Amino acid sequence: MSNVRLTLLAVVVAAATVVVALYAVNVPLQWAILMALPAAAVALAGGLLAGTFDADWTPEPDPPTASVSLHASFLTERLERATLDQYRFTSRVQPRLRRIARAAVGQDLNTPEARERLGPELHHLLTAHDAQLPPPKTFATLMRRLEELC
Repeated sequence: MSNVRLTLLAVVVAAATVVVALYAVNVPLQWAILMALPAAAVALAGGLLAGTFDADWTPEPDPPTASVSLHASFLTERLERATLDQYRFTSRVQPRLRRIARAAVGQDLNTPEARERLGPELHHLLTAHDAQLPPPKTFATLMRRLEELC
């Protein structure tokens, strides 16, 4: 509803309230005007809120069917747990990353060629027994590097 129509609605409700108060209830004019103000305010508020409760007929979005979104959420959860638990990182995350890197490099990760292709940070993350999961931005950079090798 436009502002002009809302104002007109509030004025009509206030005028109707004044007329009813003057003639039906026999109230003095000043009291009738005071009684009309809250009625006009309620009509104005109702008009402002009327559009927010309209039915939305747009179709619902399709549920996520791709398993990629599910895998990404599981991966995020696992990596979050791995930051808190060093054993979980070295026993679950690191071997899987090592397997991917070994397939990308095509050789054992302890060779100088593999060390050179992976870079010192990524090589340390994949092969060191005391390696810890780096901060998310650094980890994302290292994973992009690993992805480029694939």
